[in-house]
Amino acid sequence: MQTPAPGGYTVLAMDDLPAFHAELRRRLERSPALALAQIVRHRGSTPRKTGARMLIDPSGESLGTVGGGCGEAEVLSRAQRVLGTGQPQLVEVSLLEEDGWESPSICGGVLDVFIERVGAEVGGLGRDEFFAALDDAHSGGALAIVTLIAVRGTEGMQAGALRVGRKTMVDERGVQRFALGEQALDEAIVDAAVEVLGDNRPRALTLHPASGPEVEVFVELIADPPELVVVGAGHVGSALTRFAGHAGFAVVVLDDRISFANPIRLPESHRILTGDPREELARLSPRRDRHVVLVTRGHKLDADCLRVAVRMDLAYLGMIGSRRRVGRIIETLAAEGVPAEKLATLHAPIGLDIGAETPAEIAVAILAEIIDARRRGRARSRSLGRQT
Repeated sequence: MQTPAPGGYTVLAMDDLPAFHAELRRRLERSPALALAQIVRHRGSTPRKTGARMLIDPSGESLGTVGGGCGEAEVLSRAQRVLGTGQPQLVEVSLLEEDGWESPSICGGVLDVFIERVGAEVGGLGRDEFFAALDDAHSGGALAIVTLIAVRGTEGMQAGALRVGRKTMVDERGVQRFALGEQALDEAIVDAAVEVLGDNRPRALTLHPASGPEVEVFVELIADPPELVVVGAGHVGSALTRFAGHAGFAVVVLDDRISFANPIRLPESHRILTGDPREELARLSPRRDRHVVLVTRGHKLDADCLRVAVRMDLAYLGMIGSRRRVGRIIETLAAEGVPAEKLATLHAPIGLDIGAETPAEIAVAILAEIIDARRRGRARSRSLGRQT
């Protein structure tokens, strides 16, 4: 969604691609063409990361930001050229020199920003055709939008299927829509898109098809928000629900206490299931991006829910508890035959070690660990530190 940012501009959340496309559609109804600038790669310390985007209209008005400062000023200037010529540009923006106190981006990194014109056409597709495909994607499963951002090693690189800026789409089953017509390249694009969909992180990739030139693509994702299942609606669970909802997770809360698990107390939750937590957990349909946190009211209930959760295919599994209690539960489940590799995926005690003590602080530590695991693919080994 759009959120206010210092300086009066609006930040378009890089994960909320459906909201961004809705805004793009609204603005194209008022303007014949816009420039879309998007970070396709970042290196070092930068204020915005891969996937961040902004729109610029012919008057110079912008929505969103790729970081501010002189670097963004260069992007705004290049965007006007792209609007005039229609030719996309891949621009390297260095923030290494922006170390003055007046710069909003006191950083030491480099951004690669791809700038393209969108209007009657979007990535070589008719505007109506492009948005119709997005409508289909938003109502279905995950989809990768693949944009050619560079083509190397051939003459006439702006012609035909290899035109820089050309877009194609691939769903999670590997089905391609709007194929480029170059078989080796399309096959390489499908493989790359499926890989990115599995990792759930947008990024630029260099492809070396069996025939034809080297091609660089940027792969961004349309998918449902990641799911966080909070088992337990007590003090920690309610705080975690609130913070995770604001962080863009679809939060599902499981608790058999209606006085705790209700929309008035948990307004940020997407779903509340008030049956037996063990049974509700077992009934959840499988999904790849599910994160489960066990913060129930009692040790035994945590252990019983863990027996269910540890056998699920999850992006993250964490359980609150003291060093001693976690150790006992792990030993019990191992004796029951739960495979060691499954137990090794458990984050317990839960959360990053920031010295958290209050329920809200513990919730912050848990959410930070989930984000760290999701963004950087970090899965730590079980370490029985102090936690109550």
